[in-house]
Amino acid sequence: MRTAADSDCPRPEAVTFRTLGTLELRVAGAPVRIGADKQRVLLAMLLAHDGRAVPVPVLIREIWGDDPPPSAVANLRTYVMQLRRRLPAGEARLATSRSGYVLRVDDTDFDIPRVRAKAADARRAVAQRQLPEAAELYTQALALWRGLPLENVTQGPALRGFTQHLSELHLSIVEEQVGVETALGRHGTVIQHLRHVIKLHPLHERLRGRLMLALYSNGDVAGALGAFTEARNALREELGMDPGEELSRLHRAILRRDPALLPGPPATGPTGPVGPAGPAGLQSVPRQLPPESTVFVGRQQEIAAAREALRAGPTTTVSAPTVVFHGQGGFGKSALALRHAHDLAPLYPDGQLYADLTCPTPQGHPPRPFDIITGFLRALGVPPPHIPDTTAEASLRYQSMLAGRRLLIVADNALDASQIRPLIPANNACAVLATSRSSLPTLLATRIAVGTLDETSSVRLLALIGTGERFAREHDATVELARLCGHHALALRIAAARLVARPEWSLAGFAGRLRHRAQRLDELQAEGLSVRACIAQSYRRLLRTPLTGRARSARAFQLLGLFDHAEFDLTDAAALLGTDTRQAAGALDELVDAQLIEPVTENTFRMHELIRLYAAELATPAGMLPHRPLPAVARHKQPYSSSAYVSSPRPGTGSQSRSGVRTKPSRW
Repeated sequence: MRTAADSDCPRPEAVTFRTLGTLELRVAGAPVRIGADKQRVLLAMLLAHDGRAVPVPVLIREIWGDDPPPSAVANLRTYVMQLRRRLPAGEARLATSRSGYVLRVDDTDFDIPRVRAKAADARRAVAQRQLPEAAELYTQALALWRGLPLENVTQGPALRGFTQHLSELHLSIVEEQVGVETALGRHGTVIQHLRHVIKLHPLHERLRGRLMLALYSNGDVAGALGAFTEARNALREELGMDPGEELSRLHRAILRRDPALLPGPPATGPTGPVGPAGPAGLQSVPRQLPPESTVFVGRQQEIAAAREALRAGPTTTVSAPTVVFHGQGGFGKSALALRHAHDLAPLYPDGQLYADLTCPTPQGHPPRPFDIITGFLRALGVPPPHIPDTTAEASLRYQSMLAGRRLLIVADNALDASQIRPLIPANNACAVLATSRSSLPTLLATRIAVGTLDETSSVRLLALIGTGERFAREHDATVELARLCGHHALALRIAAARLVARPEWSLAGFAGRLRHRAQRLDELQAEGLSVRACIAQSYRRLLRTPLTGRARSARAFQLLGLFDHAEFDLTDAAALLGTDTRQAAGALDELVDAQLIEPVTENTFRMHELIRLYAAELATPAGMLPHRPLPAVARHKQPYSSSAYVSSPRPGTGSQSRSGVRTKPSRW
């Protein structure tokens, strides 16, 4: 816990920050008016980062959006100065850091840490079977909520993610409290709590089911049936959907007065109450999504295509609609999927499951479907002794757990379709977002290609990770940096990180270092991130393929690194390999599948500049055969310039030529 003493922040007067409702600042118990909306956004962002420095570009983007005025930095300084004047010991409390600003807050004066502390105390009381004490602590925690978080603050991407997290925290505490109160037989108290929270979350079916069960257990059968009608009307009006199977099953059980609905003896577990058996018994609501990146640019077209695919999915598929973001390594597929998953989370109130399909197991191998499914079952509340021992039985249990529920499954970094297929729910009210370097052509899914960023987004990414002022001063050098990075998302992040670490470097000087093609990949690595290593993953995957032509494909890849054009055709490849076009086509197909080249037309292909540099490195060791003479048509092409690959789209094409978005599901 942080304290004022820990932060050397003088406290001549008590300062209180409240975010769980309208944003409020109180000094010595008296409210301090913050009239300007942008100043409220500033304060909310500082509080959301919980004592961590907030970079200036992040604040500017949240306050002004994607098109800040030229005076944004100066205006931000003014807002900071005005906020300091409202705070006792303002200079010490709202400090300037190397990259931005940091607000030092005592946990006892901030409502979010107080809620977390109360909830933690309540869980400890549950673990010690002190249910009355736990119920009181949960009540105290929830009393700190005064409405929806930051109700009076205009929210951009960062604050929307923050308030979504707070809403999930609120719901989890409510469900824990309801479990304790139910175990104590306090059905009237449960009903009162649930009616209040349902006003804030009218589409949350699990809360509606809890209310129905509490009313029924309290002897109000008509009230329980009326609660179902209210739930059905709200879902139809807002979403155009009927209640899910779990809520409908509870409704049918109430109609026939099923004895299993009546609560059994209370039981507790190490982390919270274990509810009664039956259709509405407690089930875990997993919230497994990793934090989304606070620096995210572009990709509106891809997000719109994914949203449309998932919107149409429940009416056009019998299983969960699936979207696959695919593309070359380092292009930002995972960041895109997580950004979209966080946006979608409110539409899937029964939880979000996440798995990284390349994260090795304790045995050192990539996770198998059985590993992922059993992990999901644990997250859904199945006790380990009750998890089946075979893949087939575990899959059946997994499908049963998802029946009638709305969950979002995110499968990141899939190697092939066999990893994804067992994770797709049979229930089409769920949805799946997957990422892969492969397009996973055998999977029934909507495939969305993720390509390089455009110039505007690349420049914005550099400025957001670095410092906006610095990049604004050297705009031309920033544009050149983006070009030399090939508008490759990972390369841009690394370049910006290196510049943040070396503030004495000029952007023009660093661009000069990147101009040397032989050392560019050496420059594009920082703190465990490496463009070379990212490309090498795709190359190693090519070498592991069981196809008989993999040696020819590897040789083709290396030779294309020595070719002086980013774009080439089938004839060029055949000349490089000294073979016929049929064999060359087979080699190029494997390179396309490995995401080492991309098709432009049926017989024309393109290799990203940074991948060409890696391929050229592989082609230089002693013993590599020199490439054969090219045909005249290849020798007379215009000299290659790396800017040809990252130039602006042709008029009328937008960014589709780069991202290659396709919204029509392909069926195998």
